[in-house]
Amino acid sequence: MKYILLSIALFLNVVASEPKNAKVPASLVTTVKVKEGIANSLQNYVGTLYYDVNSNLASDSSGIVEKLYVREGQHVNKAQVLLKLESSVFEANIKVQVASLASLLAEETKQKKDLERAQALLDKDSISQSSYDTTFYTLQALSSTVDAKRAELKSMKIQLKKKTIKAPFSAIVVKRNIDIGEWVSVGSSVFTIIDPKSIEARINVPSIFLQTLSKKQKLQAQISNQDIEVTVKSIIPLANKASRTFPIKLSLKNQKNFIEGMRIDVKIPTLKKQKTLLVPRDAVIKRFGNFVVFSVIDDKAVMFPVKVINYTHNQAAISAKGLYENMKVITKGNERVFPDMLVTEKVN
Repeated sequence: MKYILLSIALFLNVVASEPKNAKVPASLVTTVKVKEGIANSLQNYVGTLYYDVNSNLASDSSGIVEKLYVREGQHVNKAQVLLKLESSVFEANIKVQVASLASLLAEETKQKKDLERAQALLDKDSISQSSYDTTFYTLQALSSTVDAKRAELKSMKIQLKKKTIKAPFSAIVVKRNIDIGEWVSVGSSVFTIIDPKSIEARINVPSIFLQTLSKKQKLQAQISNQDIEVTVKSIIPLANKASRTFPIKLSLKNQKNFIEGMRIDVKIPTLKKQKTLLVPRDAVIKRFGNFVVFSVIDDKAVMFPVKVINYTHNQAAISAKGLYENMKVITKGNERVFPDMLVTEKVN
């Protein structure tokens, strides 16, 4: 409250310092009337933040760790190289296979020319059919050998690629399980990485609250004393047999500075109804860390601290001392007004 009073004092000081004949222009705003209504009361439930994309990277190949390119806590981009296993023997064998394939291709080219000559001689009855067939099937066998060698070489190159482990997505390396010189087996976990943008929340609620919750529903929450808005991502239809509660997954509108393990307090609508004041969601804004609405009284903006009880579609159910039904609240232009500022209404 002291911050609100300080803001008012500063504003009045600025106004007082203006020349006596100067006129502060009125700010154009849109207003609507406050309504009375019924809303579900809220109950607080505590949940935990976690990373929905959390991967243990395993090695597809075995070998000794030759190079490490990242450290724990480092941000990496998709396809960035994380480590390389020793692969000199593989690389040497590939060179041998490449040379062998080149030799076979040269022999295949020669055999194709021999077949062309054999075909010409056969057309002139200068060689027997069996002699032509020998040349033809020799080429067929050689072509099969070339195909097999190509497949073998392709397989070896795939195996060589597996000696290098890359990030499957943009991530943060949170754990490194190996070091240079260590032996890595196929299937061994080498890194644990997370996608920081995949931060979500999970709470467990009794089944009775499933009547008031639905997918894509927006709820109010708080993390480290910071008010945020969350959205119901999914309701998992598998109860905890001990507590008889159901997991609810929530996506966060603002993911900055949130990490796994942090506590989240979520306001869940109950079946209990209560009388409230209803205003458009746009009428409720944050000032100095508090929820407020601005009303218009005698052509001036008057600020009212409010308590948000619930959000329903495009409306906010609130309670506020001094705010009553049919009073006018600002829905557009409220972000640029201050207490006692002159305003011009555009009634919506």
